[in-house]
Amino acid sequence: MTRSIRHSIQVLLCCLLTGTALKVQAHKDPILFAEGNQLYQQKKYEEAAAKYQQLIDSGYQVADLYFNAGNAYYKSNQTAMAVYSFEKALHLKPGDEAIEQNLALANQRVGSNIETLPLLFFEKWWLKWQQLHSGAGWAVWSIVWFWLLIAAAAVYFFVPVKRRQLFRWAMVLTGVLFIGYFSMAIWMHNKAYNSGEAIVMHNAVKVKSAPDDGSKDLFELKEGVKVKVLDGTSQFSKVQLADGKSGWVAVNELKNL
Repeated sequence: MTRSIRHSIQVLLCCLLTGTALKVQAHKDPILFAEGNQLYQQKKYEEAAAKYQQLIDSGYQVADLYFNAGNAYYKSNQTAMAVYSFEKALHLKPGDEAIEQNLALANQRVGSNIETLPLLFFEKWWLKWQQLHSGAGWAVWSIVWFWLLIAAAAVYFFVPVKRRQLFRWAMVLTGVLFIGYFSMAIWMHNKAYNSGEAIVMHNAVKVKSAPDDGSKDLFELKEGVKVKVLDGTSQFSKVQLADGKSGWVAVNELKNL
């Protein structure tokens, strides 16, 4: 095991523990999180959203916090921020039914007529594979497989056994699983903070043919539409829609996921 791999494992474990601590602290915060919940129960949705957002802006990256914020934004008719918050919650907790349902409701309010291109079989398989665990789940299991690999190696090299071949295959299997889970943990962690996607934050946003205000208008985007960011300059981002159409949008019209 090289020093770089050991360092990566330590960093990943640190991120996992930090995320857990943040979740616990967010739920126990007597000033912001509790007040946000109370404001939401009092149907003061805009004020509740502001409390949740203050926690998010201070560094908390927790699915439940984004979920609560999304609900508050949705109730206060801030559609773009509702979609954004639910999308962030789903990145942190993929496959969660409650988040998916509320995101679907928010997207219904967006009312976009963009037709999504059908996914190929391997793209569907990849999405299902991502939803097998959350980012923290992939991290925990990668650590579990790592220690099982160490245990199998210790038995194979240091304990005299008759069925040494069996432990050799156990080393291979646990090694493959560790690499797979460790890679997914890193990938999911990066996706949660930099997905390469963005939400359109304003209504009737003009999509240009080039990164220039004077270029031709191609079409308009509604508030809350999710786009894929392909390229960018300091003032414009090249985006692609779910139906394959692309163009350039001003940076200040988007909020990156």
